[in-house]
Amino acid sequence: MLTISKPLSASQVRAYYQREFASERQNYWSRDQQGHSEWQGKLAEQWGLEGAVGNEHFARLTEGQHPHTEAQLVRHQVSKTYEGKFGKEVTSVEHRAGWDATFSAPKSVSLTALVGGDERVREAHRESVRVALSELHGSGMEHSL
Repeated sequence: MLTISKPLSASQVRAYYQREFASERQNYWSRDQQGHSEWQGKLAEQWGLEGAVGNEHFARLTEGQHPHTEAQLVRHQVSKTYEGKFGKEVTSVEHRAGWDATFSAPKSVSLTALVGGDERVREAHRESVRVALSELHGSGMEHSL
């Protein structure tokens, strides 16, 4: 199953990454070595990003910067409050760095892989996520950071 969050600001994305993937003390993914993050997509390939997602490159991307050169790729928009067309107060949206997309295996698959210790099932799930992401990239999603 795929679950996608609401749009997240750069600080929300970095906090999530730190909490869920970078801190071995605070999350069960790192402690039990069950979590898995890796670079995917055409831009990752073009920029030479491979293997596990690194904190420094990830942080630059959340700020709309090139992961190696730090060149600004996305112009930031700060949220503003103003009076709208009909006299109502309107607040614009600030720069959004991304979304959290979680691919969850069905419980029976998780039990077979984790409790049963079948690494083939875990790898099959990872491969299915790669295929799903590849399909998203093919549909034009590669243009969003």
